[in-house]
Amino acid sequence: MKDGGSKVFPAKKQRRENKLTPYLFLLPTILLMGTFIYYPFVKTIGTSFFLTNATGKAVEFTGLENYQKIFSDSLFIQSIKNTFIYALIQVPVTIVLAFLMAMAANKKRKASWFYELTFAFPMAVSMSVAALIFKLMLNPQIGIVNHIFELDVQWFNGEKTALLSVIILGVWLGLGMDFLYLLSAVRSVPDDLIEAARIDGCPNWKLMFKIYLPIMSPTVFYLICTNLATAMMMSGPVMVLTKGGPNNSTSTIIYYMYRKAFEIYNYGQSYAAAVVGFVIAFVIILISFKFEKKGVTYD
Repeated sequence: MKDGGSKVFPAKKQRRENKLTPYLFLLPTILLMGTFIYYPFVKTIGTSFFLTNATGKAVEFTGLENYQKIFSDSLFIQSIKNTFIYALIQVPVTIVLAFLMAMAANKKRKASWFYELTFAFPMAVSMSVAALIFKLMLNPQIGIVNHIFELDVQWFNGEKTALLSVIILGVWLGLGMDFLYLLSAVRSVPDDLIEAARIDGCPNWKLMFKIYLPIMSPTVFYLICTNLATAMMMSGPVMVLTKGGPNNSTSTIIYYMYRKAFEIYNYGQSYAAAVVGFVIAFVIILISFKFEKKGVTYD
């Protein structure tokens, strides 16, 4: 009995250790995510219901007052509109251009490597550096764009052209990553399927819409979701190019939040704006998932 018991006990101990092992491997990730993602997220939501001092410390519970104030602020409403305009233009334009670039790079050429390297180049340039380059290129006096096309456009002084400048920069910044994803998806399409369609006399535009896009739809859907989330959280190009001007025509939700926190030192309203921005982005992603079954093919 004693020998039998000694054999059973190590077996139970081994099973218990096997159950704990996955959690031990996950522990570092859980700690990092809890420290840098979940804790700030919960703190942001909690502090949005408080009046804060200049250092961001909550001093008095005010309920929904911060939310009432930002929604009664015309600048915040304008920032929401600007963010939607940016996202509705930047996301589809970026994905369409990246798709066309992927189709072009997929063709077997001696210089295919050059296309791939050139099209993926935006990934290697940081947002701030790219924004400064664009600012010089679009400068009305010394900029290369006005000079080459013989234009007299004040890119950053007009409300529409300023937002257009930010959108152009956003498209350029997003092209590299989208191109790599879509190029990988294009190359996953079976060659024999394409050859069979060509033998049947299928034109190139039909190949694109009837074969390539249905097979690539999971990748396209993923890019739509991630690009929408990124666009709704955009602020960097605005900070470098326009500072939200002229007349707040390029102010976004996150830039509004930034100004409330670091220029006005009203952290309560800044946190409230951040929560509203998150909720809007989350709802948009949920809505996009409603269309997944209709437009995405996993077969």
